Amino acid sequence: MAIPHDYTVICEDQDGHVVPFSQFQALMKGRPFDIQKSPEHHSAVLRLESDAVIAAHKQARAQPAGMSIQGKPFPAFHATTLDGKAVSLASLRGKPFIANFFFALCAPCIAETPVLSQFHRAHPDVPVVAFTFDDAATAQEFATRRGFNWPIVPGQDALAKQVGVDVYPTMVLVDAHGVVSKATHSSAIAAKSGALTLGDLERWGSSGPR
Repeated sequence: MAIPHDYTVICEDQDGHVVPFSQFQALMKGRPFDIQKSPEHHSAVLRLESDAVIAAHKQARAQPAGMSIQGKPFPAFHATTLDGKAVSLASLRGKPFIANFFFALCAPCIAETPVLSQFHRAHPDVPVVAFTFDDAATAQEFATRRGFNWPIVPGQDALAKQVGVDVYPTMVLVDAHGVVSKATHSSAIAAKSGALTLGDLERWGSSGPR
């Protein structure tokens, strides 16, 4: 979760009550959460999202307009994937690519991982990159445990903020010129059943804005 080891971590439920981490882990399987860090106090608060916040996110995802970065250049970056390969926006120019933003403890991210891996196997010619704010060790454990086969770039909290990621997981389609043609939360890509499928991702990845 990109939280320094010397930070005091406080867990709160959706009503703002402090709860043990074991209880928080059980609750977060069915409810998203956010992280508020305080470098000044060396602390971090993990807070489950309330019903009102979840409803607001759903309403925002229902809007036809994409994220604000849609139609704008994807931020320039230079990084190294978990397998030691250099990757940058410049190296991906010339062909559309898909960027996925996730983190290891995100339940929706975990749920969609098999579909993303299936997409990569079905379309090996389509460049894909997964970005996470997790450190390399956490990201590697996630990839190994979940069988996630996308190239993963850890430590990308700053890039996620530049893109405007506020809900995880988020998918971004970048065109051959480095411009974002689509950017949305993964749940908006899924059919009404709510579970992302290979067909959903393939349709979303076709040309044209969403």
